[in-house]
Amino acid sequence: MNISLSQELQERIAEKVERGDVGSADALVEQALNFYLDYQKAEVDEEEFRETKAAIDEAMEQGERGEGRPAEEVFAQLRAKYGISR
Repeated sequence: MNISLSQELQERIAEKVERGDVGSADALVEQALNFYLDYQKAEVDEEEFRETKAAIDEAMEQGERGEGRPAEEVFAQLRAKYGISR
C-alpha cells in the first residue's frame, strides 16, 4: 500500500527518524495507525487517550526546546536498569 502525506508530515517524520526517536518512517506511521485503530475500537479509554496525548504534547514541546535525549541513550539506560543485554 502506498500513501501520500503532506510535506509538513513528511518533514516531521524525517526529523524523528534522523534524531533517532524512531527506527524508520514506516515504524512511526505503523505505531500511530495502530494506536488510532485501537482507539477507534474503544480498546483505549478516553482518559488514557487524554493522558497519552498530554504526555506526547509535553514531549514534543521538550524536544522543540532542545530538552530531548537520543533514543539510543534512553534504551541503553533502560537495558542497564533492567539487566537486558543487547
